[in-house]
Amino acid sequence: MRRLICMMVLYYLIQSYGCYPGLFNLPLRIYLKDNLGLSPAQLASFTSFIFLPWLVRPFFGIIQDAIPLFGYQFKSYFFICYGLALILLLGLCGFQVNTINMLAGGLILVNICIAFSDVLTDKIMVVQGTMLGKTALLQAVQWTSLSFGVALLYYISGWLATNSNLSIAFGATAIVPLIGLIGTFILLGDEKKQHTTVSMKSSLKSLLLTLKSQRFLAILGFIACLEFTLIPPLVDYVVYYYKDTLKFDAQFIGLLGTFEAIANGLGAIVFGIFAARMSRKLLLNLAIGLTAVSTLGLLFIQNEQSAILASIFFGFFYMISMLGVLELAARACPVGVEATTYALLMSVYNLAKQPGPILGGYLYNRGIPVSILVIVSAVFTMLCWFLIPLLKLKQSSDTPS
Repeated sequence: MRRLICMMVLYYLIQSYGCYPGLFNLPLRIYLKDNLGLSPAQLASFTSFIFLPWLVRPFFGIIQDAIPLFGYQFKSYFFICYGLALILLLGLCGFQVNTINMLAGGLILVNICIAFSDVLTDKIMVVQGTMLGKTALLQAVQWTSLSFGVALLYYISGWLATNSNLSIAFGATAIVPLIGLIGTFILLGDEKKQHTTVSMKSSLKSLLLTLKSQRFLAILGFIACLEFTLIPPLVDYVVYYYKDTLKFDAQFIGLLGTFEAIANGLGAIVFGIFAARMSRKLLLNLAIGLTAVSTLGLLFIQNEQSAILASIFFGFFYMISMLGVLELAARACPVGVEATTYALLMSVYNLAKQPGPILGGYLYNRGIPVSILVIVSAVFTMLCWFLIPLLKLKQSSDTPS
């Protein structure tokens, strides 16, 4: 169990530091704004484009479920993903002047590598967590490590944006997949070769059967409503609003991300503690309501202190809501095609994040007040309440049998 926890921590930290959002996150956004002159809507579109690999993860899952590479289910794929990501980031580091096409091409390839490795990590979590009855615990570990890791990441990203350039940021990020290569060698060094596997045809058949389940569709809808927001924290046009209207500097914007990520981590810890002791229905109802309230709290950001408080409250309650539904999603995955099914759910999670920033950036650019965008975002969060009955939760603690 200790090795399994170490794997979840390591691979989720690599995901966040490597590209999602990545050490280069804030330096890249400011470079696109200040050096290449992208508008808020253009910046949102660029961000959505380079994250396309995270939306097609079911394809990666089908490959991973059906085709062991060099006889191994995980190890060979991890080595290839991290090796290619290392080469690509070093290549981007070598350019002092970056064009929009160069950045888009290089970063979408980096995202393919890291997204594929994330599919591998999630399959390990689903398979081992279901076997041990520890899916809630393992997901809490994943998101706690990711959240606290991102807390430090935003601070470093803000420092890099203030004190260095984009090339140095890419060079620093290249260390991340290198650590992944070393970690894979240590943690998966004794993985045994696979003698049996699921055919690609069987994977697709099982996936289609799962899609017909009302509960599974309700989980998809819940994720979509929870993730759709016109006010994404610290990305796209919000950077413009913070910098141009509220006059926050890059270092403080990075610090805001740190506070929100710490709150995410605390929310993940609380979920891990209470998931097995509290009715899942009550937990989700409370978390949805408090997430909506904390979203509305963004209306009251006037200065640095109120921005910090709003970020903390939003990050804490949002994480509890998200983990509640992701834990249900993990247990909805059929045996043998866990990577494909969970990858589909996480693709919906990432897909739902994309339209909001683009639409929000467009509306903000057209003069729509941020207050209106906040209210609409809170309403979408509250729509999750109507989907809870379809999740078919037990009144008692909804723990796996």
